Amino acid sequence: MISNIMNTDLVKREFVRYMEETHSTLLFPTKFFGCLMAVFIEQKPVTQDRIEQLTKYSKTTISQMLKIIQVSFPLRELKKLGIRKKFYVVDIPPENFMLHFFQMIINSYKDKVDFVQPLLKELQPYTKIHSRFQNLYDFLEDFYYYSTLYLNLLTDTTDDLITLFDKNHSAPDRRYLDVLNKSESLLKIQKLFSPLNIDKDLPQPQILDNDLKTKYSTFKEQFYRLFRENLTLAQSQTEIARVIIGTELLLERRPLVQKEIQQATKFQRSTISESLKMLQERQMVQLLKKPGDRKKYYVMIQSWDRRTVTRIKLNTYYASGVKSKIEDLLEQVKSIDKISNEIISLSSFFEHLYNSYTYFEEYFNFLERKYLSIRLKQELNNK
Repeated sequence: MISNIMNTDLVKREFVRYMEETHSTLLFPTKFFGCLMAVFIEQKPVTQDRIEQLTKYSKTTISQMLKIIQVSFPLRELKKLGIRKKFYVVDIPPENFMLHFFQMIINSYKDKVDFVQPLLKELQPYTKIHSRFQNLYDFLEDFYYYSTLYLNLLTDTTDDLITLFDKNHSAPDRRYLDVLNKSESLLKIQKLFSPLNIDKDLPQPQILDNDLKTKYSTFKEQFYRLFRENLTLAQSQTEIARVIIGTELLLERRPLVQKEIQQATKFQRSTISESLKMLQERQMVQLLKKPGDRKKYYVMIQSWDRRTVTRIKLNTYYASGVKSKIEDLLEQVKSIDKISNEIISLSSFFEHLYNSYTYFEEYFNFLERKYLSIRLKQELNNK
C-alpha cells in the first residue's frame, strides 16, 4: 500500500504534467493542455490559485491560457456571491471528453485547405515556362486532394463517432472489413503504399532566370505561410517543423541537403536535424550518401496514401498511449489506503476518461478501414 502521504494531488499533478507533455507535441500551445487538464480533472469550479497548485505555472501564463482555451473549449468563467476571485469549470463529463476534442479539431480545420485554390490559379501560367513550376503545381493538386479527402472523411463520419459514445461502445459499420480482406484489395493496398518512385541520381532542372527563380521561391514561401496560418492549431515548433520539412521533401521529389531545406523552410539547423531524425524513425524519409560526396541527402519515400494512413494511425497511437497512462494513474489512486469521496471521485473520473479514449481509438481504427475502402474503390474505377 502507498502511504497516506501519497495523496490525490500528486496523482493529479502527474496527470496534468503528462497531458501537457503529450499535447504540446500535437500543435497545441505550450501549457494549453496543462491548464485545461488542471481545471478538467477537478470536475468542479476552481480558482487560478488551484490551477497554479496543479501546474506550477505563473499566474500570468495561466490567465493567458485560460483566455485561449475559452475560444475552443467549453471552459466557463463564473463568480460566487461574496467572493472576488473568478472560478473556472469545464462543462464536459469525462466520458464525452474525446468527442468534444474531436469536434474542436474538425472546427479548427474545416474548409481551411481552400487556401490552395488561389495558389493553383496563380501558379498555372508558369507551368508552361519551367518544369519546376509544373512539379509545384502537381504537388499542390495532390496536397489539396488528399487533405480534402481526409478532412471530408472526418466530417462525414462524425455521426459514427457519436454513435460510439451514445450507444456505449457499439462499433461502427464493419462492412469495410469484407472489402479489405479480398486478395485483389490487398494487392491494391500494397500498390498504394509502395514507396515513391524517385530517381535519386537525377538532378532537378535548375531555374536559371533570376526573376523566375525568385517567383518560384515566392510561391513556396506563400504556401508555407498559408499552411501555418490555416493548418496548424498553435505553436509547437517541433511538430510544425516536422510537417513542413516532410512537405518540402515531398514537394521537391529529389534528395535535399539540410542547407536547401533551411533556405526553403526558414527553420533553424537544429530544428531541421531533429525533425529529419524523427521522420527517419517513422520511415518517411531516407538518408542518402553519394560516392565522393560528404554531404547528407534526404529524400521522401512515403506515398501520399501511406502518409495519410500514418496520419490516421497517429491518432490511435495517441489514444493508446493516454489510455496506458490513465491505467497507471488509476492503479495509483486505488493503492491509496484511505478510501474517501475524493478517491472515489478521482477513480470515476479516470475510468470514464479511459472509456472516452477507447471510443476515440476504435473510431480511428474504423476510419483507417474506411479511407482504404474509398481509395480502393477509386483505383478500381480508374481501371
